[in-house]
This record gives sequence, C-alpha cells and structure tokens, in this order.
Amino acid sequence: MQLHLPPLPPELQPLEKPKFLAKGTGNSHWLLITRKGELIWRQFGQAPGCNHEREAKILQLLQNRSWVPWLIRSLPSRGLLFYKTPGDHPQAEKLRPSTRQALLEILVDLWQQPCDLPGINYEDLVFSYWQETGYAAPLQPLVEQLRTLANRWPEQQQLTHHDLHPGNLLLNDQHWTLLDWEYAAPGNPWIDAVALDRWLNLSDTEKEHLIRALPDLGLDNPWQAMTNWLEGLDQLWQAARTRQQE
Repeated sequence: MQLHLPPLPPELQPLEKPKFLAKGTGNSHWLLITRKGELIWRQFGQAPGCNHEREAKILQLLQNRSWVPWLIRSLPSRGLLFYKTPGDHPQAEKLRPSTRQALLEILVDLWQQPCDLPGINYEDLVFSYWQETGYAAPLQPLVEQLRTLANRWPEQQQLTHHDLHPGNLLLNDQHWTLLDWEYAAPGNPWIDAVALDRWLNLSDTEKEHLIRALPDLGLDNPWQAMTNWLEGLDQLWQAARTRQQE
C-alpha cells in the first residue's frame, strides 16, 4: 500500500516511518507519530457512492460533538488528518445495556443535527450503482424495487451516517466514536436504525426509543421493509464495487 502524504508543518511531520493500519473499501489509514502526538492520515480512495468533499464538510460541522474524530486538516481530493482516537472495534455480545443505550443516544443526536448540504436522492443513487455494474440485466428487478420504495419516503431528510457497522465504530470504556463519514448526508435515518438492528438485534424497547426520532414511513412493518431495502442496496453496491475493481 503506497502512502501519499501531503506537505505538513514541522509539528505534524512524522518522526518515524508512518505505519499502515488498514484499508477499507476505498481509503487507507496510516498512523503518524508526531510532535503533536499520534495522528491518523485517512488517505482517500474511491468506492461507489462515496463523497469525500461532503465527508469533510460534515466532519467540520460536527466537531462540537464528542462522538466524531478530532479533525486537524482536510485536504480536498487527498485525505483527512485526525488525532488518533483511543478505543477498539466493539463486539456486540460484550456490550453492557448502558453502552448500547449510549450508542442509541448518539444516533438520535446525529439525526437531529442541522445540515444544509444537499440530501441524498436515493432513486438516483440506486441507478448510479446499477450504472456502475454496466446495467447488469439480472439486477434490473432489484433496481426497480429499491427505487419504487425510496420514492415513497418522506421528503424531509435528517443527517444520516449511512454506513454503520462495528468496523466504523470505536469504543473506549463507555465512549463511542463514529468513523468513516464518506457516505454521510441528509437522508433517511431508518438506514442507520436498521443497520444497527442487524448488528445488535435491538430489543423492542430500544427500537421504540429510536422510533420516536424516526420519520413515519407509512409502512406496516418499517423495520422489516427497511432491512430488506438495505440488504438489496448492499447487494447492488457489492456488484458495483466488483465491477469497479475489475
């Protein structure tokens, strides 16, 4: 994995060789030991649907929240530089009820944050993923199904992470940090809710807590309907990603 580190002032210059940490779907992450302490360089790559310019703006918008990484510098089209956040990727079975509740509160707080950036047009997003697959004919029924349901959602949108899973979360004792905001945008927060449910198997009480902050989709069983929708979108995204890599 090749490092492309931009010019930095002396206090942010690595004192030793940067250490490669991990590569996600599109971005690579490097540990820098500097006079300012341990920093993380998030070097941009590409994946279907990601928007790095929007990611940087949303992170800057949320710097007053304790559950986002502390951003030092944003370099358009190149990457983001953060202070290293302590913690580990969580395991669902080891979470205490209070720790689970704290994560629910963070989501509710996120969805309530004002954001004047353009929202996600999910019909266009689905079509763009299909376009990335080369308009694969076997996927057309799925594309039409996803677009039809998205067309019925309320127009009012709320700030949504769009990529919640354990690899994008850090837990340090009781403190959560949400990572990797490249898909974040005003959108349908049910996507975050069902993503969390897929991982944590939320209790009825936990679901009720989230529902109070979620829009009414006018569906008999929004949890199942949105889970099916998200699984379909994941399938389409994976097909687009595979074609992109080829």
